[in-house]
Amino acid sequence: MLVHIEPAAFLRSLSIDTPDNRKYYQSKIFDVVKRYERGDDSTEDFFANLDLLFNGRDDRLQYNHGGKDYLSPNEFRNAILSIVGAPVEGMEEIVRRVGASVPLGLLSNTNPVHFDYCLQTFRVLQFIPSHFLSYQLKAFKPEPEIFARVIGQISLPPGEILYIDDLAENVEAARSAGLMGHQFVGVKNIEQLFSDLNLI
Repeated sequence: MLVHIEPAAFLRSLSIDTPDNRKYYQSKIFDVVKRYERGDDSTEDFFANLDLLFNGRDDRLQYNHGGKDYLSPNEFRNAILSIVGAPVEGMEEIVRRVGASVPLGLLSNTNPVHFDYCLQTFRVLQFIPSHFLSYQLKAFKPEPEIFARVIGQISLPPGEILYIDDLAENVEAARSAGLMGHQFVGVKNIEQLFSDLNLI
């Protein structure tokens, strides 16, 4: 909800853009990325897995899955970063204002390549002092473990922690862990929420 994310841009940036090609790769990419974002694989492992998936194609397959014959590590890196879009307009100002009233934290399913890029690119993260990252916590939203590990690092009762996410399943998981959960449906909505709570 701070930055627009478009997962489909990954395959598109590799010129893999037909429905059959996307269908072939999507589930395989999800598994590779999830292992990386859960901290199961290092960055080196991650790029090796992408190399195996895209450059070590199964000769038994009867059709071409698109893209180039060989993709370099730099092309994989650019493809991974291509899913990160522009900041959500208005959120930086809201975060800055709320951060002046209460401590802020970010809980994100992410990986080292993405997060390092975002730290360097998006000023909004400077206003959020605490970062709870899936690859460091070794858990993935909406798994209960990730919320338990965040709660264990925060010196507040769960019921005093407001968790906001754009995905309903993550909000429900947070509520199940005892947090106050709110689904992000737009900047105006979240601004009204913070106003109602006297945080801005």
